[in-house]
Amino acid sequence: MLDYLYYANFLVTLGAVIIILLSNKESESTIAWLLIIMVLPVWGLLFYILFGIDVKKYKVIQQRPEELFAEKLRPLLQSQKELIRDSEIGDSESLSDVLKSMNLLLNANQAALTIDNSVNLFYTGEELFKNLINELEHAKESIHMEYFIWKSDELGKKIKDILVRKAQEGVSVKLIFDGLGSFGRISFQYKKDLRNAGVEFSYFKDLNRFIARLKINYSNHKKIVIIDSRIAYTGGMNIGSEYIDGGKRFDSWRDTHIRLQGNSVRILQTIFLTDWFNCGHEMLVHDDFFPEQQEKKKGIPLQIAVSGPDSQWNSIELLIFNIITNANHEVYIQSPYFIPDLAIMRALESAALSGIKIKLMMAGIPDKKIAWWTAYTYFEPLLRAGVRILHYKGGFLHSKVVIMDNIVSTIGTCNMDIRSFRLNYEVNAVFYDQKINMELKDHFMEDEKKCREITLDEMQTMKISRKLRNSVCRLFSPLM
Repeated sequence: MLDYLYYANFLVTLGAVIIILLSNKESESTIAWLLIIMVLPVWGLLFYILFGIDVKKYKVIQQRPEELFAEKLRPLLQSQKELIRDSEIGDSESLSDVLKSMNLLLNANQAALTIDNSVNLFYTGEELFKNLINELEHAKESIHMEYFIWKSDELGKKIKDILVRKAQEGVSVKLIFDGLGSFGRISFQYKKDLRNAGVEFSYFKDLNRFIARLKINYSNHKKIVIIDSRIAYTGGMNIGSEYIDGGKRFDSWRDTHIRLQGNSVRILQTIFLTDWFNCGHEMLVHDDFFPEQQEKKKGIPLQIAVSGPDSQWNSIELLIFNIITNANHEVYIQSPYFIPDLAIMRALESAALSGIKIKLMMAGIPDKKIAWWTAYTYFEPLLRAGVRILHYKGGFLHSKVVIMDNIVSTIGTCNMDIRSFRLNYEVNAVFYDQKINMELKDHFMEDEKKCREITLDEMQTMKISRKLRNSVCRLFSPLM
């Protein structure tokens, strides 16, 4: 019996090792998975099936926006080539770099450039939700909302009451929650109230279903609101009271969110409706959801970029790589987490060594200690290259912003980590506007006053026990 178990264990381990080697993942990821398989053969294989299989070879979702709404997007995509060709955005020094970013997102993501947008930026949950709740109250036709985390707490109940009332008034209300991010956070009574009022809702991955559990590692991290097909919101904040007051763990919450009007709303609408379809609902391509926008000549140019584990290209990561490597003067980055891959590390080091001013600001008060400890293992080479690393101490920093020079910036849901780049479904807005960049930079400078700067000496004199702890955590960084 023992011999049988020994050989069975050997065959399981050997088979798992062969599968992992044939997947041709990056060396760090391969080594991490091999280590888990060697230590825990059977459980390791199960973890690999749940968390490690490269879904680019398979379909997690049925359709992507550019496939499902090709007819709706075609005019915008056709006009984009003309806009890029005739672009007058920025000065001559920055124009070529802008065009690189535009073309990258067009070719990798079919991300249409829209030029008629008005944009409002929000830096606290208090100002965001005051504005959002007011516009939800005034919705006349439709409300579409999609969130990674949705809680039935004080804020969630306030929004629910509005949605119930609007649905009873005849407004079409559709909601998407991520199955993992919102798991256990929405009460049965809350969902019953929504359903009884006629609010339609779905989980992007319902963990009560077996197949969804096999895809548990791939989260829908998007935050999208579309009101009457003319106003949209996206950015870093989910539905939960802590995004306003910091909750029990933090004194305050610092984030960045955006409100959009213009043709960019059409793009976000296609993203939501595609996800709605992929949740098992009918395909909605009605003209009511795509009203003609009154084009403005002097709006803010922007693209909406999406990426996911089964996207052909990791377009948001490629965009950030492009921003770092094409900067002429400076790159400012805000992200709560920092677990980059080798390409982003080399881009940051190369830019800093070339004389580009690089500032990386991340959460100085962690919500996930393993990710926070892992980030420390990347600091020393960056500090040697000249990157300034800042820990925000004024509460919890959840903002996801990258600013390049005076002309390109991106705000969205994507963190500076491998999970966001490759495992999550993310959405970012990419702006080509000096005023937006200056406003973001001004807020970055204000945030810097609440930061503690990490020094090279601090890293070199860190206790061996802490370095070992951090390095052990890093072993699993490709899995996080």
